[in-house]
Amino acid sequence: MKKIFLITTIAISFIACKNEGSHENHDDHEHQEEAVVQEENHHHDEIEEIVLDNGNKWKVVETMAVYILNMEKAVNEFETLENKDYAVLAKTIDENITELTSKCTMEGQAHDELHKWLVPFIELSEKFDGATELENQENIYQKFKASFETYNTYFE
Repeated sequence: MKKIFLITTIAISFIACKNEGSHENHDDHEHQEEAVVQEENHHHDEIEEIVLDNGNKWKVVETMAVYILNMEKAVNEFETLENKDYAVLAKTIDENITELTSKCTMEGQAHDELHKWLVPFIELSEKFDGATELENQENIYQKFKASFETYNTYFE
């Protein structure tokens, strides 16, 4: 249930970002409804390939980048902790995802490319929230680290 709510919230945020500043008319409303349905039905096991901006990294607006950097810092610092509390890390990631998606102001292809990174990251976060076995938690933690390597390859 939480996963459906989160994916729906992200889909709505995605649509809101794309339509920000435009006048909504009947066609826009139909497009929004169609996009939400498509987003909910999308198979997120299939990760879309992120592309560079003509060989350059995409620029993430600072009001959003701050939350991504907060999560990356938490993941990097977690490795040095003597007493690793995966639940605390999961909460930190969840809080920053919530803030990130609520502060979405990006548009165009930069937004779309960030979304290609963010959706799988959020799904990973949901798995992390439900992980109870140490081995599974550590495995997901390593995937977070790899995800930030991907982020830093394509975004600044």
